[in-house]
Amino acid sequence: MSQSLFPDETRDGCFSFGHLKTTWKTLDGDGSRCYRPQHLRAHYIPFPLELPEALQARRERIQHEQEQRRAQGLPFFWNGEIYALDRFVISREPTHEDMTLDLWFRPSDYYTFLATNMSLHKSALREQYLAEVDWYEPVPYFSHSFGVSLAVVTSDGYTLFTQRGKHVGSRPTIYETSVVEGLSRPLDSGPASDAPDIYHYACRGLAEELGLYEGVDFALANLCFLNFGVDTRYALRGLTGMVKINKSIEQLLRRWENGVRDKFENQKLFPVPFTPQDVIRFAYTHQPFAPGPTLYYALVYTFGRPVVEDAFERISLDA
Repeated sequence: MSQSLFPDETRDGCFSFGHLKTTWKTLDGDGSRCYRPQHLRAHYIPFPLELPEALQARRERIQHEQEQRRAQGLPFFWNGEIYALDRFVISREPTHEDMTLDLWFRPSDYYTFLATNMSLHKSALREQYLAEVDWYEPVPYFSHSFGVSLAVVTSDGYTLFTQRGKHVGSRPTIYETSVVEGLSRPLDSGPASDAPDIYHYACRGLAEELGLYEGVDFALANLCFLNFGVDTRYALRGLTGMVKINKSIEQLLRRWENGVRDKFENQKLFPVPFTPQDVIRFAYTHQPFAPGPTLYYALVYTFGRPVVEDAFERISLDA
């Protein structure tokens, strides 16, 4: 029997932004279509998942450390109420085969997130809990967050990269796309239930990080989710998408410079023309770069996959 040209052990199935290898695994969506609002549904289970004793002890240590840091006047993380992803179902609508996604959430908190997901750089935890992981199922005890990542496109054809702040809990100082936000139970529950409202949640992130408001700076119809996946490094699941706004890049930068609610989350903004060539070149020359599917799928949705793949090929040949 002849040996396979690409042995299984040489590929991990994760997304690559050209020659930049990431830890993002795409679970649904290729950028050619977006989820319709009626096909993106959230549900709520009002009971937290009890942690094993060792993880609970880790959480209590983190709480004690953060309380001490606060008492000493040092930067600290507060224990916000968040959501844990219990399970999800990827499917298709029967008439047009549109993408559908159902998400079930439980209550959790930020210290549990730090003790579990954000501790997966420790090899002992990975070996114990993620040794035989199936990414199409949430990892038990390690699904204490859910994120939305959005590429913002301005009226004059720019997008934004950001460099995250030094004191944020997840990926400080790295380069990211325009908006990255995590679910909050007090802020993102829907009007009729405690399940999160995904669109409200995305709008909150745009308002807090960039000062952009739905109905004023963009229409909800111009906000679309393109992809669902998981960052395998920290077992973080989330949605990526894009939003077109009615403000120019100059107006957007001036608003951020004059102050937005969560300005500390990003230490710098980088305006980049929203073209495949410009986005790729910026990502290639600014490292470390976070898992990069957001802008890729936004480019595919806008320009088509052949144009985007051709830009990667051309830039590779120019290097």
